[in-house]
Amino acid sequence: MADSRFFKKSTKLSLKNILKLCKLQVPIKNFKDKTFVDLSSLDNSNNNHITFFDNILYLNQLKKTKAGACFLKKEFLKYCPRNTLPIIVNNPYHCFAVVTNSFYPLKKNMSGVHPKAFINKNVKLNKSILIGPGSVISENVKIGNDCQIGSNTVILPGVVIGNETHIGSNCTIGYSILGNNVIIHNGVNLGQDGFGFAQLNNENLKVQQLGRVIIKNKVEIGANTTVDRGSGPDTIISEGTKIDNLVQIGHNVIIGKNCIIVAQSGISGSTTIGNNVMIGGQVGIAGHLKIGNNVKIAAKSGVMKNISDGSIMGGIPAVQIKNWHKQTIIMKQLIEKRFDDK
Repeated sequence: MADSRFFKKSTKLSLKNILKLCKLQVPIKNFKDKTFVDLSSLDNSNNNHITFFDNILYLNQLKKTKAGACFLKKEFLKYCPRNTLPIIVNNPYHCFAVVTNSFYPLKKNMSGVHPKAFINKNVKLNKSILIGPGSVISENVKIGNDCQIGSNTVILPGVVIGNETHIGSNCTIGYSILGNNVIIHNGVNLGQDGFGFAQLNNENLKVQQLGRVIIKNKVEIGANTTVDRGSGPDTIISEGTKIDNLVQIGHNVIIGKNCIIVAQSGISGSTTIGNNVMIGGQVGIAGHLKIGNNVKIAAKSGVMKNISDGSIMGGIPAVQIKNWHKQTIIMKQLIEKRFDDK
């Protein structure tokens, strides 16, 4: 159960309401009036809680759960305890997320500008905006409705921020245009110089970075991530993409729609990434590459060549995932054989 000091629960939910929220037509005639007071994990639940099962690693926890109901796939029905009501769905985690957002809806922001925030005179603010102490809003900044800007965040001149966008504390946002419903977590830096230098006679001459950062609607950027502005073309992150903490995105990078980029990954300049791409943790991608749509890249991979649509890649350098597994097996066999011979 969530700590009530930090997360306020809205109300109880009947099974009938839960099925409606998840758009499910599940024939559970005798239990639609059953009420749940909260949600929980498999191993920390009781008969008034609803939970989910979506990972085979937690099968033993499913077998022992005391939850009143559980979202799960049909093939795991036989493992569900007798006293737990199974709700058969194709995507248990998604249904659990829907219920979570109903039990614990995001709090609506209080509005107002803290007296210790600095707002430039020519900035027009909507009454629904919340700006925390120590923040600086520079000249010619435009901020939409129902936005939140955390403490000690600096918004540099000319930045445009769409409606219902949340920016955390200790961020710096410059040379950027943000869409609607964007979430920027604490410590993010957007729009700093791209890493560009012209070399001559062992000297590095800085190249002016004259592009912008364009963040489309419903993008989420994790804590302490950095996104460099373009050198002339823009750096673009497209709608619905979710970026984890501590990710580095270089100048002129274009990221497609609904991508997932996990922590500590780095994308070098001028690389283009397609739609629905999933990039694991600590992946490094070289510059000037093209990554196709629906690509998956395993954690700790090093990408040095273009990747075609639908590929699943892994290793350093990254190759097709089956080939990477074969390489790993062969290497293991060679090492074992060498030591066995001794």
